Amino acid sequence: MKSLFSSLALLSLAGGVAAQNTGSAAGPPVPAIADEVDYIRYEEEAGLPSRLQTAVVRFEKGRSVVDLVGVVHLGDAAYYENLNELLKGYDAVLYEMVGGTSPGTSAATDPAAAPEMVSVRRLQELARSFLGLEFQIDRIDYSARNFVHADVAWGEFAALMQARNQNFATLFTRALSLAEEGGVAGFPNDEEAIAAMMQRIFAAVMSGDSNELKRSIAPFISESEEFITRLEGDDGTVLVSERNRVVMEVLAEESTVRGGGKFAVFYGAGHMPDLERRLLAAGFTKGESIWLDAWSIPDAEIAGADGSGAAGGAPSSADVLGKLLEDNPGIMTTIQQLGSLLEALRAAAEGQPVE
Repeated sequence: MKSLFSSLALLSLAGGVAAQNTGSAAGPPVPAIADEVDYIRYEEEAGLPSRLQTAVVRFEKGRSVVDLVGVVHLGDAAYYENLNELLKGYDAVLYEMVGGTSPGTSAATDPAAAPEMVSVRRLQELARSFLGLEFQIDRIDYSARNFVHADVAWGEFAALMQARNQNFATLFTRALSLAEEGGVAGFPNDEEAIAAMMQRIFAAVMSGDSNELKRSIAPFISESEEFITRLEGDDGTVLVSERNRVVMEVLAEESTVRGGGKFAVFYGAGHMPDLERRLLAAGFTKGESIWLDAWSIPDAEIAGADGSGAAGGAPSSADVLGKLLEDNPGIMTTIQQLGSLLEALRAAAEGQPVE
């Protein structure tokens, strides 16, 4: 079952590609200096909401200020409202969008897009229903005048994958190897721990308690950054390092044209460790960081006491399944396709023929 968690980590990274190509209190975020510079973390404190957070980390060089604005692709509506407000303050926001400059280009209709992206997108739709969250692509204002596309087209993405002899099967092989090695913080390392985690997740799904489900998977998501960094290895991947190379090229162009300025790099949190290394190598100096709440999850005891959690009249399993099927009429097809995708990736990784 370790392969399941490595697969989910890989799919979460791929989801940053798929989500781009389909049709706390509100208001500006309040800066708070982070004790340790990371790009995603999970914070828990008794009696207070648990929080999955992403970082904004500043770098400076001469007349240029660059903020790495890490993001998760599923979050609270208030999270994306805060990001929209934050991003208004930059001369240019360099953003990720494989395939084109707007969310209208679909992985399902572009012939150059990897077929796996369709399954990943459907998986994201399922996750949104389970978790009660919003899509980044639906909530961020990509029409803002200061947004600058800094990513590859699907054709370039496919060509880079071919040139590097990479595909989702080879990345899946790396993910499996990392899972077998263990040692990634937050990832279950033995069958008993994995079984306990899966039982907790299943119970949350069947009870319809989206907050408990978030509490179950948020610690795992908070450590996916380390997993992705290790997945990159020494030679890197197209999913991260090649696209980050494009970011640095666009940043250099924008900085030259404008004679410096204040820039944001608005990408998935998993991209940020590599981008940080590139900025430091280019002579930038790291400054302060702030944290934004991506998920705010009510304390379990408080939520149960006021009736907002699973306690106090929780819906039956039949009601939960009925609502899921109503909201997602293609759910069974999606699950079957996901299973087929993972089996195909495993077979390709092991050099077996794919039926």
